[in-house]
Amino acid sequence: MKRKYEITDIQPPDNPKLFRIRALRDITKYNIKAGDLGGYIEKESNLSQTDDCWIRMDAQVFGNARVYGDAVVFGDAHIFGNAQIYGTGRVFDNAQIYDNARVFDHAQVYGNAQVYGNAQAFGDALLYCNAQVLDNARIYGISGVTGNARIYGEAKVHGRGCVYGGAQVYAYAQVCGDAWVTGDTILNEEMLICGKCIIINTTSQIYYADGVTACFDENKELIVNRTSPDVEFEHHKMLAMLKLL
Repeated sequence: MKRKYEITDIQPPDNPKLFRIRALRDITKYNIKAGDLGGYIEKESNLSQTDDCWIRMDAQVFGNARVYGDAVVFGDAHIFGNAQIYGTGRVFDNAQIYDNARVFDHAQVYGNAQVYGNAQAFGDALLYCNAQVLDNARIYGISGVTGNARIYGEAKVHGRGCVYGGAQVYAYAQVCGDAWVTGDTILNEEMLICGKCIIINTTSQIYYADGVTACFDENKELIVNRTSPDVEFEHHKMLAMLKLL
């Protein structure tokens, strides 16, 4: 089997244990030509010699982390610990994946997002901005986590669910269907947020597609009001961003 890359003696200024790689064959999937320099690894087990996986630019993969399949890591991303990136997963910008985290299928993690602990992102999930997914959380389907959102514990975001702003979803809570959770909302215990709605801030407001806002008062009576234009605008803006990526 022909080797895909070699390890050079070029080191990054911040980690003397790492070395830049150089392609020994073309990787047409990522427009890599034989002789092109790639990112940094600590040892050969960090990047498979088979398939089309690659590390580009100044990205770093070290420790017992592995990149394989057709996955790609680029920008200034860091993959370390026992993390694994595979399938056609993409990790880039300043994203960090570490501990025992997994990113696979077609999932993308970028911006300053972090996935760690035993967390997993898969399917067509998108994680970006300053999002954090940790513990045993799972992000999958056509879902998105962005802004300063945190998903942890045993929480799940799936379907077309999206969590953004400063929202936190943890314990055994789930966001799924076409549900959107934003603001400073905190979802915990075994809460299930599903269907076509937005949960906004700690008032647990729900935005329906017809422009009506509903929330529950202290007696659990339903109160209905009109949605503000700003809420509607932010919702459609986020939806457009996910569709464009």
